[in-house]
Formats: sequence, C-alpha cells, structure tokens
Amino acid sequence: KARVKFWIDRLRYRLQGPTHTFLGSNQPAISGFRPAAFAGRQEYVNHLRRCAAEYEERRQIMRELGTATAPVVTTGYCIACARPRRFKTDPVVPGLDPSVVPNWREGLICRGCSLNSRMRASIHLLLWALGPERRSRIYLTEQITPLYRWVKLRFPDAVGSEYLRDGTQRGSSSRYGIRHEDLTALSFADESFDVVIALEVMEHIPDFRTAFSECARVLKPGGKLLLSVPFHQGPDHRLRARVRDDGTIEHLLPPEYHGDPLDPRGCLCFHHFGWDVIDFLKAAGFRQATAYSIWSRELGYLAGEGDIVLFIAVK
Repeated sequence: KARVKFWIDRLRYRLQGPTHTFLGSNQPAISGFRPAAFAGRQEYVNHLRRCAAEYEERRQIMRELGTATAPVVTTGYCIACARPRRFKTDPVVPGLDPSVVPNWREGLICRGCSLNSRMRASIHLLLWALGPERRSRIYLTEQITPLYRWVKLRFPDAVGSEYLRDGTQRGSSSRYGIRHEDLTALSFADESFDVVIALEVMEHIPDFRTAFSECARVLKPGGKLLLSVPFHQGPDHRLRARVRDDGTIEHLLPPEYHGDPLDPRGCLCFHHFGWDVIDFLKAAGFRQATAYSIWSRELGYLAGEGDIVLFIAVK
C-alpha cells in the first residue's frame, strides 16, 4: 500500500509542476517563519522568563481548542501541502479527565498529507534553515512514512531506510524495496550526504552516541543533521531502559512504547533527552548544535509544553 501511495503521489506531483515551483508557493510562509534559536539551556530558561506572558497566552489558546477527551479539529496553513488544511487530533483515552491536554505535538494531523504537528514543523525548519537544493543528497532514517514520501518527491536523490528484522543485509533492500540500515553502523561511505534527517528514532537506540557519530561521519563537511527526540527540557538525559550484558533489557522506568510502522507492538523507548543532547552532538563530531523553539497557531505547530523543540547540528 505504501508503494502504491508513493507512485500516486508522484504522478500527482508531476502534474502540479517541478520542485522549485512548489517551494516557491511556500515562500511567504517560509519568510514569515521565525523560530527562536538557543545554544543551550540557560538561553532557553532566560527566554521563558522574558516570554512568560506569551507562553500563558499559548496555553490559553490550546485550552480553548479542546481537551484529550474528544477529537479536536481545527484549521491552519499546511507547509507540506502549501495550502490551508484541516488538522485533527484524536482523543488520548475516551473518558479521560477533561483537564488532560491533548498530545498536540504528535497530533494535529493534516487531512491532506497525513503529517502531524511535529513533522510539519520539521519540514518547515528544513526548508527555512537548511534550504536544500533539488539535487541535495539527503538521508532519512525512515522510508515507509508520509514524511519520506514528501521529501523523496521533491528531492529525488534522497535515500531512506528502516531497521528491518527479516534478515535483509545492511545496505540492501528487502523484497518490498525497503532498505535496511543500522544507525550505529551505517553502510554509507564517509561524507555521502548534505543533510541527515533523524526524527524520533534516537530514543529507540540503546547506544545513541554511536548513532550520532555515524550521522556525523556520513555527512559532508558543513552538512547538517535535523533531529527530533523526546525532549523534557531539563538539563540531563534520562535513561529509561538499558541492555544488560546477556542481551536482556533492564527497565529503569515504566516501559514506554512508541508507534512503529513495522511492528504493531511498538518500539521501546530507551531515552528521554535533556539539554545535554547538545553536548552529546558536539562530542559525536558536530562543531555546532542549536535548538529551535517552534509554535504557531496559524500553522498548527502546538505542543503541551508550549513549543516544539527541534535540533540542527552542523558538521
């Protein structure tokens, strides 16, 4: 089904016009996009103090939109579709306490492109901050997702992969055309890519430091990593689970599983990241790492904490 959807999207996109035309139609939204940037936690804390009233206004807006007890449907401009769209957030659990906030970060799914709030914000940051060219070499740590399809249609040299468990060799594709890669031992040569996009994957890798180093290795000098991870805004990384020497898993906190397109049981989360993720990135070979705080009612970029935090690291 994913392959059929890809080719339908590709045909539709070709009828709409070339990449530069599509990106051009988004220029007003891109030029008006101004996420706040932070080199570390203290800058962010100072920002929260200065903007306390604004953050309270954001919380009030989100309270008025709805709670986690029922579906929430709102409208806004979708950067991926380049047009106004309806966004939907499903209830977390029916009958939940009405005071519970919806999962805005992973909700507000666009009816057109199926991308949620965080994914659309990531695309916006990609276009605004990284400005890839049509022939840029881009590697995504996903392949059977709407976001991969969106990128591949507009940047034909993009490469995606999944972590397969069916015996497919690293760097090879399964009989379904899905490439297998292990982020701790990528098959790509040094300096292969201009951009690496790793969204909500590092928390599932016990040895995420090696994965960061591999991302740096396969990037060209000056290449950039666009990263999103579960981020709790505290100073330190939280270890939720770890692998023992005998291969079994030790849970240090109640097990947390995230959605996995390849496994209905989900994927175990080993880490929640804090502001020391910037230090981890620099230790892995990146010369610069910056956090971007993103929130917009008009664009449908909401988060329970008040903003979506994404990272860009430069080799």
